[in-house]
Amino acid sequence: MSLRPSLRPSLRTGVALTPGMQQSLQILRMTATDLTQEIEREAGENPFLRVARADRSAYDFALETVAALPSLGESLRQQIGLMVLPPNLRAIALYLTGEVRDDGYFDSSVEDVASATSLDRADVAEALTVLQRCEPTGVGARNLQECLALQLCEHGLERYMADRVVRLLPLFAEKRWADLSRALGLPEAEVQRIGGALRQLRTRPVPEAEAPAAPLTPDLIVDRDGSGALRARLGRRAVPVVALDTSLVKMVAGKSDPFIQAAHGRATALVRAVRMRGRTLLRIGERLVHDQSRFFALGPEHLAPMSRQQMAEALAVHPATLGRAVAGKALLADGVLYPLSLFFSSSLPGPDGNDVSSYAIQWAIRRLIDAEPAGRPLSDARICDKLRHDGVDISRRTVAKYRGCMRIPSSSERRRRKD
Repeated sequence: MSLRPSLRPSLRTGVALTPGMQQSLQILRMTATDLTQEIEREAGENPFLRVARADRSAYDFALETVAALPSLGESLRQQIGLMVLPPNLRAIALYLTGEVRDDGYFDSSVEDVASATSLDRADVAEALTVLQRCEPTGVGARNLQECLALQLCEHGLERYMADRVVRLLPLFAEKRWADLSRALGLPEAEVQRIGGALRQLRTRPVPEAEAPAAPLTPDLIVDRDGSGALRARLGRRAVPVVALDTSLVKMVAGKSDPFIQAAHGRATALVRAVRMRGRTLLRIGERLVHDQSRFFALGPEHLAPMSRQQMAEALAVHPATLGRAVAGKALLADGVLYPLSLFFSSSLPGPDGNDVSSYAIQWAIRRLIDAEPAGRPLSDARICDKLRHDGVDISRRTVAKYRGCMRIPSSSERRRRKD
């Protein structure tokens, strides 16, 4: 991606952006990986640019690689670690991640695991459903049919219906909508919608052509200083340190060679843009530490609602600038990597007139479902009542929506799985 932009009008204001302004906005939007590649490309052509990795202690190196995700197994373990689960169930689910192949399929059976570990079969089966709630959709499937069924759930089908659809794949291939409508008890229009969803499904949870995940490095880190106070700082491994070669600048001072002037100008603009990006991210991190102290101290259920507009106003920047700054960026806190977009969510009225973030509500719903009595799963209406009792103004439809976003089955499906 070349960063040699021409002068063009801003879509928002109609005011012409200078090349330097445009370059700064482009770099602000870039992920750490993309920016590193751009810096290395420019450094290979530009003698005025000096590039170096920041020095860091062994402690910093260990801290900033906690969130690296070089394998599917580590990604699954991190996701399970974020779930609210009984300790025994969590331990079994974590164990099962070692039975997942690189393509995402579960390379064993519930019976074999139970026999090898002397665990109860029902506990292993329940742990497998936990594993199957992880991303990518379909992970932990034991065969192609289950992989497809898990993906259909993502398209809004209950699990029992997804299983029935998969058993009728030959009819879908022949587009026998009337027969399918009778077999599934659904209107033909809905059957055709499901047929469209089937064409989008993968045969493997992790596509064969998908490259291994690159190690993730945080753009921001939240930890504690020597006094124990929360602080935000830039991730030292995110992007290289760039600077001008001052000795070369002095050597060519006063020269009018067009190549020298152009290279010097590009290097100066790139250094300025990278530093501006770092300052903007650090300001965002410092504001998050100030506004989300309960989240960092007590956990995700305490995420305070905040919109991009509110953050932009607090930092005195345009919302579009803030949007570029948080796009594709991540923050590391207590060994967990959070996308910056997580901190900007919708809200609902909560206790004492204070709003509650939708993310925190989702955690509350998950906590209620994880603690529901065995064989007596909570309906969406009952969850709604409990949340309202706690002061959260929420509708049953919103509970169902958030439950669906977390890929948690309905109460009837959860009851069926327990039977």
